[in-house]
Amino acid sequence: MFDVDWKTPHLWRKTAKTRTTAPSLKGDLKTDVLVVGGGFTGMASALGARDGGVNVIMLEGNEIGSSASGRNNGLVISHHSKASPSEFEAAYGKQYGERYNGMVAQAAGVAFGLMQRFNIDAHQVQQGWIQPAHTEKTLARARQFHDEWKAFGADVSWLDQDEATARIGSPYLGGWLVNNSGHINPFAMTVGLAGAIESEGVAIFENSRALRMEKVDGGWRVHTASGSVTAPQVVLATNALTNDIWPGLKRTLIPFKVFQAATNPLPEELRSQMLVGNPAVSDMRNDLRYFHYDVDNRLVSGGTHTFWLNEADRGRTKVAAMLEKAFKAFGGKPEMKEYWHGTFAVVPDRRPRLYRLAPGVVFGGVYSGRGVALSMSLGQEIGRWAAGRRTDDQMPLPVTDMKPVPFHPIAVQMANRMHSWNRLQDRSN
Repeated sequence: MFDVDWKTPHLWRKTAKTRTTAPSLKGDLKTDVLVVGGGFTGMASALGARDGGVNVIMLEGNEIGSSASGRNNGLVISHHSKASPSEFEAAYGKQYGERYNGMVAQAAGVAFGLMQRFNIDAHQVQQGWIQPAHTEKTLARARQFHDEWKAFGADVSWLDQDEATARIGSPYLGGWLVNNSGHINPFAMTVGLAGAIESEGVAIFENSRALRMEKVDGGWRVHTASGSVTAPQVVLATNALTNDIWPGLKRTLIPFKVFQAATNPLPEELRSQMLVGNPAVSDMRNDLRYFHYDVDNRLVSGGTHTFWLNEADRGRTKVAAMLEKAFKAFGGKPEMKEYWHGTFAVVPDRRPRLYRLAPGVVFGGVYSGRGVALSMSLGQEIGRWAAGRRTDDQMPLPVTDMKPVPFHPIAVQMANRMHSWNRLQDRSN
């Protein structure tokens, strides 16, 4: 696990509406479904269960929005991480493949639909997500993604070289556009969704870290420093911040640390030449380039470090150099004012996980960089599953036992030290 100074305000937090923090848990309570973890997966799970009419309590170890859900780049994307629909179907079979592909195709729409349902102001912009290609190899891969999603019935469009370059303001060979996708202020979404599920009757306790759990009559008792919750059904939605609450669970995922940085607000003259129409963009490099505008017209991007010494200065310098190279309209390195970092979870095959850890205990999540949209769709299904409204066979993914990552300590170090190699690969293509 990587530490995050979550109390220091970052761009998303500084530009979002404030929320009164929920109380910490005091004493011993009982409920029908207990959700551990207050990120997008946890809150969506709580909503899915509550929509089924059961009582729900959610425990958050810090405050809502303090972890990856509130600190990421904010891309809301209906697409797999690194896989096409046919590849996912080949991995899981036709039944689960079609079901999960269908959920992915609608995931961004579900996320934006929650904002509409609960009147959440997350600075949302649903003007599509573009994935452009910078080599002939990635162009062929982009065409495969487009053609397969088009055949599946998803709302996608193809962009030729001229259109992709004009829309983005940076030279690319072409790419594809997912029309139902876009971008948000993710911290604003976390606090908005927290308020929404509270209004639906979910009891949230913040600064209430789940420390241990035990089997008891009536289900499971989860202990915090100053209380406990007993429930017949427990959802562990801890993702990258999974600790030792369940033996071996943290060895099933790899925490992966990334940073974000943002320019000062850009004038209309520059914005008319870059990201025309205000789409979200992330390309197909191994060392990914990704960007969108925030509500005040800052260009928000990011990356990762192999070594995190002097991370903020190095991160600002790195992103400024990348933006100068990507967007000639800048005419030099833009000033980067904002910087922050966070940690999300990845797995080697980049496919989300659904585990039944024991009767009455489930874990779901791990989106490998596609979590904003998918967590809200899969999370609601997890909540319905925990509330008894879905059987294992009705879930969009196979329900399995835990799948530990082989050589986990080494895998964590390798995953977080591969960036120099990725950049070298990009230069060789």
